[in-house]
Amino acid sequence: MKPQLLLLLLGTGLANFAQAQDNDAITAKKIGPYFQLEIQTTTPSGEEKNSIFVMDTGSTGIVGSAGFFIPTAEEQASSTCSTLSYSSSGNTYAGYIINRDLSFGTPGKAPTKHLKNFPVFAAVQHCPNSKNKPTCSKTPAPTCNHNPKVFMMGVGFDSPHGISQVDADQANPTNPFLNLVDDNGVPFEKQNYALTSTHSNSSSIDVYLTSTQNPLPNLGKTLTLPLSASPTNPTALVAPVLPFAITSKSNGKVVYPPTGPQPARVLPDTGISYGIVSVAKTTPPCCTTSPNSGQIETSDYEMQLYVNKQSKEPLVTLSYGSNQALGHSARWSLGHQDVSPMLFNSGQLFFEHCNYFYSPADKQVTLSCASDQ
Repeated sequence: MKPQLLLLLLGTGLANFAQAQDNDAITAKKIGPYFQLEIQTTTPSGEEKNSIFVMDTGSTGIVGSAGFFIPTAEEQASSTCSTLSYSSSGNTYAGYIINRDLSFGTPGKAPTKHLKNFPVFAAVQHCPNSKNKPTCSKTPAPTCNHNPKVFMMGVGFDSPHGISQVDADQANPTNPFLNLVDDNGVPFEKQNYALTSTHSNSSSIDVYLTSTQNPLPNLGKTLTLPLSASPTNPTALVAPVLPFAITSKSNGKVVYPPTGPQPARVLPDTGISYGIVSVAKTTPPCCTTSPNSGQIETSDYEMQLYVNKQSKEPLVTLSYGSNQALGHSARWSLGHQDVSPMLFNSGQLFFEHCNYFYSPADKQVTLSCASDQ
């Protein structure tokens, strides 16, 4: 889920300490519709609390209920009530940005990864996709609710200014996967992460953190792509760019774009179980279940990403449908005048066929996809 944040998060700098890296994988388990990790924290009163959080590669930053993080009266007095929203769901939250020491890991197991004095968003109110705006009072507006049950662990790609609007040298101050410390609270020298579901039949995703090099196997087709911010919108989503097309299942021909595969920013998003194609057009370009529907007819069409514009062989083919555990459906998102190039949010289905290794220090991501699709 890509967030549109209206807040200022204060990041913590990473010290450049040389040390052994922690390469033991943790596992995000598929619980309900989401891949989840477990976070442990200690409240200001000394109470230890645990909860599962959605591992969301489509947003950045930890967002949790104020009933879990429990901001103190002093923290509330010294912090500004801020708001954030998730564009894919329309959910908007109001809350406080506070710092906590956290540990996280595989659900049901002792946490093995640690964060020190890490900024989190403690959500006090929630308003669904409506005209009402949440506040930090205990009396929410109609259709809104107090102390919402939100547990999101955003670990996605960062723009140079991140969601915190800090200097480019501190691109990842709110990404929990990129601010790990050892048992003594010392930051790891290498901050990166790798995700793969190749050992689990998509019932879980293994997460490798602070690796000295890419720990994942080559699945058959591998690309290393640069990540760079938009020169006109430095806070826009940073994601790899690949040629994208919607093709016919019956004959394999490209249906959209009409001129053949065109560049699209690609977001592998563990936070949703459907695909989204965002375009500037205000009406669906093609391939819908009915003229007035934004739903793509997935029984007739599928999505393809290509190695390059000249290649007729796709890097990966993503075929959505009700029978797909990680990709139930796909739809258009219209009227995005600032989307350049197109944005393709693959949802979880990407991880059915591919893995990726994200190296912020190198400003690149390595994608590897199975060749036997």
